[in-house]
Amino acid sequence: MNKNYDYKQEMKKDWYLFLLILVMFLSGIALYSRLPDQIPIHWNIEGEVDDYASRFWGVFMLPFTNLLVLLTFTFMPLLDPRKENYPKFSRSYRAIKAITVVFFAVLHFLVLAFALGYELDISRIVVVGAALLFIVMGNYLPKVKHNYFVGVRVPWTLASEKVWKKTHRFAGKLFVISGIIIFLSIFVSEIIRFWLIMICALVTSLASMVYSYLVYRQEEG
Repeated sequence: MNKNYDYKQEMKKDWYLFLLILVMFLSGIALYSRLPDQIPIHWNIEGEVDDYASRFWGVFMLPFTNLLVLLTFTFMPLLDPRKENYPKFSRSYRAIKAITVVFFAVLHFLVLAFALGYELDISRIVVVGAALLFIVMGNYLPKVKHNYFVGVRVPWTLASEKVWKKTHRFAGKLFVISGIIIFLSIFVSEIIRFWLIMICALVTSLASMVYSYLVYRQEEG
């Protein structure tokens, strides 16, 4: 295992993610002339379209965003004071990176399909994707080593590696539980689903931060 983070090596291993983003761009170009002038880009809590973008922005917004996300994942570790830790959790880092890029790609293809007139329950599909995102993140968070880019980055976790480890084990469980709840929300009404997702996201974030503070206080005596 390399001692230092090697972005060139990472880019080689991420070839399939770059290929996926290329497919996003190419699909947009291929379908561009068949798409309407206004592309739906946002759905309300009842699953109804409530915002549109121009055809160009609607087609290429997510591919450009996804490319930026992937490049950020690739190069940000070079700026991290703890960049030597990345090779220690490289498999987890790549998994988190991959699920994020795939999630944005799925959103892109859903937007194109909907704009072409396919009848899709966007709300439920996105919720299932978000649930999988939470569950995958939850499984890999406990394996993430001390760093400034990925994970629960609050003063107490950054100040202590022991607090970091305990917090991420705790947060990982919360993410998985939240993911399961979010997935089950597809069986309830849109409004209840919306509030369940909001509550899960809020509780997971706040509970992880509070837990890290309590563990830090305990460690400090």
